[in-house]
Amino acid sequence: MVKREFDAQLRKVGNSYVVTIPSIIVKRFKIKKSKFLTVTIEDEE
Repeated sequence: MVKREFDAQLRKVGNSYVVTIPSIIVKRFKIKKSKFLTVTIEDEE
């Protein structure tokens, strides 16, 4: 499995929070609409 990393800022949109994936990442890894992704969150401490 290829590891994909990028930094993104969490934003609030309505009652939800959103992380935007840069379009260059979407194109490079051919991520399609409705694709399920795994998100790993690491503590900065």
